[in-house]
Amino acid sequence: MARGPSKRDEKLRMEALVQEILQSRKEEMVEKAIQKDNRQATDYLAKQEFALERMEAIARKFSERKWIPEYKGKKAKHVERRVNLILSDLHYGADLDPKLVTFPFFALQESRRTAAIVTQAADYKRQYRAETELEIHLIGDIIQGKLHDVQNAADLTKQFDRALHNLIYGIEFLATEYRKVTVRTSVGNHGRDISRHPERAMQDKYDSNEFRIYRALKYRFAKVPNIVMETPMRGFYMYDQFGMKGVMTHGDTIFNPGYPGKVVDVQKLSTQINAFKLAHEENRDAILFGMGHVHTAMDVCVGGNTIITNGCLIPTDEYAQSIGIYNSHCSQQLWETVPGHMFGDHRRLDIGRGEDEDASLNKVIPVWESLEG
Repeated sequence: MARGPSKRDEKLRMEALVQEILQSRKEEMVEKAIQKDNRQATDYLAKQEFALERMEAIARKFSERKWIPEYKGKKAKHVERRVNLILSDLHYGADLDPKLVTFPFFALQESRRTAAIVTQAADYKRQYRAETELEIHLIGDIIQGKLHDVQNAADLTKQFDRALHNLIYGIEFLATEYRKVTVRTSVGNHGRDISRHPERAMQDKYDSNEFRIYRALKYRFAKVPNIVMETPMRGFYMYDQFGMKGVMTHGDTIFNPGYPGKVVDVQKLSTQINAFKLAHEENRDAILFGMGHVHTAMDVCVGGNTIITNGCLIPTDEYAQSIGIYNSHCSQQLWETVPGHMFGDHRRLDIGRGEDEDASLNKVIPVWESLEG
């Protein structure tokens, strides 16, 4: 009987895959840099080369993990339900100092809050688990980035590592709880690469720190038989569930839902959605529109369209505090889709100080400790 590849062969294969992707990224960056003037090109390439070297080591670290999650529950003949979970505005690596804001938010808090979200998603309607699949909408502001102050928050390497740590543990935990997990992605604002997009990204938005995180996740999950990950480059994506269509984007471009933490302009948003649906025939049948960015969990039906906005993982940071936002209600959105009902039973997954202090959540996602080890 033929033997499968050895662990050493598998490791070499994964390292070769990482190198191949990094080489492809370098070639793309060289082509883009040629189109800039010489001084800008040199500066741009130097910054990108440095970032790639840091991220290469991190990607290799996660590709070498040996444990593969496995779903051991029952499977019905047909899928009758899809559970949807939005993960956005997580802001890993923000490192909020309690001397400056109301609540701390470091590696411990972000790991436990993420664990609380995925355990709530795992506990949702277990009696129907055999006929249910999970779809995760990972739609931006995954890391804090360096938007407002380059010296603020953890350095980007640590933000990248902590995002991968929490998302790999969290999603692989869910892969042991659901027969199939589909992850779709859209990039946000805080995860942009400010060397390419110092202001809000309007072109090639995918060329970001966040998209690199998504691709690293995709290669990690390639080993997991019941995780499917899609990383479209466009600023939004459309998806189909039981013949019904939805649209997901972060919410800082494409649609403008309002100002984070303050206003969600439903009427203005409805007008934008109608324009989107009229623009192309393929857009016409969309009936659900989801986004993050505003840090406010809301669902409303306007003109036959369901609009969902997501909450956040991070408590109020210094920037929000400076513009008069003193308290953020932290939550993520979850709902069920069944034939004929795109937005069915709905839950807001709330998190806060209680979860920050719950050490039992470390069993689901260990607290990130160091780049070494």
